[in-house]
Amino acid sequence: MSEKRSIPRSKIIGMQVYDPDAYYVGTVKDIGLVPGEVTEFSLIIQAKTGATIEVPWKTVEKVGDIIILKEKVEIPQPPTPTVAPAAAPPTVAAPTPTAAPTVEEKGKVSLPFFKKKEERICPKCGKPATWIEQYKRWYCYNCREYLPP
Repeated sequence: MSEKRSIPRSKIIGMQVYDPDAYYVGTVKDIGLVPGEVTEFSLIIQAKTGATIEVPWKTVEKVGDIIILKEKVEIPQPPTPTVAPAAAPPTVAAPTPTAAPTVEEKGKVSLPFFKKKEERICPKCGKPATWIEQYKRWYCYNCREYLPP
């Protein structure tokens, strides 16, 4: 017979949550208590789409290195960007010769080595990652881990 033990909040926060079919749902961001209900609380999960969802604790099947739910959870999709109506294509003016930069313009220096090589999105949470030059790797501050190469 297995012994029941309580799980500290500090262990649950940050755990990955999966549905019964082993699909990634998201990461636990906090635990919510239902006002007026002493025994009712829920997991507040940041879904892989970036949306925040609440899952009642009674729908949790198992907790180990990850959390497995008893039933599937509907994950809200991120809002689709609205497309503005097509406008007339912009006209491009012919390049004009430029004069030598003034003193004020000389203070504005363009340094190409500060530009990002590319934009990367975290595959877990869908948020933009940051290039960490020191380690030559992309890092997700939301998930607090490096992206796979």
